[in-house]
Amino acid sequence: GMRRAMAPESGRDHAHAIAEAAHAWWTSNRGGSSDRAIAVGTLAALALCAPSRPDGPDYGPLLLPLDDEQLVDTLRAGWNSFWTYDPDLTEAARPLHDWLSHPTDNAIRGLADYARILLHAGLLEYCSDTARAEADDVLGLLITRMRSYSERQSTGEFFTPAVVTNFMGDMVISADRKPGDLFLEPAAGTGTMARSAAATLRFFGTDPALYHWWLNDLDPLNAACCAVNAQLWRLGRQVTVSCGDALNHPRLLEEAVRERAERARSKQKARPVLYPTTTRPPFWPWNFVPPS
Repeated sequence: GMRRAMAPESGRDHAHAIAEAAHAWWTSNRGGSSDRAIAVGTLAALALCAPSRPDGPDYGPLLLPLDDEQLVDTLRAGWNSFWTYDPDLTEAARPLHDWLSHPTDNAIRGLADYARILLHAGLLEYCSDTARAEADDVLGLLITRMRSYSERQSTGEFFTPAVVTNFMGDMVISADRKPGDLFLEPAAGTGTMARSAAATLRFFGTDPALYHWWLNDLDPLNAACCAVNAQLWRLGRQVTVSCGDALNHPRLLEEAVRERAERARSKQKARPVLYPTTTRPPFWPWNFVPPS
């Protein structure tokens, strides 16, 4: 479609264009960095409903006409499908979607317009192409824009640019790695180091899904983005996402992750639908193992 034709040639440029458009709209219409979980969560949910291949169907015409309430219903349906696909990662991503359980009128104000900005910026086209999506971390780029410099300074947070993590990813993969090995990132941020490692694996003809991935961060919203990014970057089914102090209390973190996974599986059996919804999306890719 037209959006595909107008998308920036570079995946990295495309990611920056999407994040900039999202941040500009949010700053102008919702007051700076307020409700960042809603801003990032809406982008994440729409990203997950992108076609699973670049030549897949165009869902833009189905999403563009929605009003605020219809969009919220569609976002819920998207998270319901993610819940079916992987309840544990959906729980890890809860800071991105928990607001959908009881959204206020102010929370959903203008969300349909915001979604249209994302769609016109080519979010679906970006996420449906793995090579494009793994060129940069669009969720991380948006979070960085929504956090002030002083806030990042106070938490010691530093978002590593893609060009740097790409070089580091090449160094990591150049080691003697074999399928089944674990990639552990105790301070993952939103997961961009895993993005670089996965891209390098694919460059050498290896499926990242053959490896184990553990992404951890102290910030709940960052960790939630790791859960979504694991799907956007096709890391496979052997992914663990955690939020806590992996350096000083690794055993406690392992136990917390194990308990969360058990609770999520049990909860899914008792509650197959995470959020009540009347929307039946045209297609959600996470009802099966994503293609590499």
